[in-house]
Amino acid sequence: VALATAVYGAKSGGVVVVVGMGAPVMSVPLLDAACREVDVRGVFRYVNAYPTALAMVADGKVDVEKFVTHRFKLEDAVKAFETAKTGAGGAIKVIIDCSEE
Repeated sequence: VALATAVYGAKSGGVVVVVGMGAPVMSVPLLDAACREVDVRGVFRYVNAYPTALAMVADGKVDVEKFVTHRFKLEDAVKAFETAKTGAGGAIKVIIDCSEE
């Protein structure tokens, strides 16, 4: 279901990336992808890279906070999703803060 949704949600000429291993057989709306020239690409994740990456973040070697470009309160979630979708204001990572403050 997620792969089909990704294809339908991709812009014409866009790219859908399948990360890691999913089910051996999946339903893909191939005609939709082909007619709209949506590329579907597979990428195999590196299972042993996660501990190294987490250690680099924990040690301060990688500053992931700089990737968070926008923060929204829960009541502004629609605007947050629109920002993430369009990349407005140079959006890279959009956070929706659900805390009760």
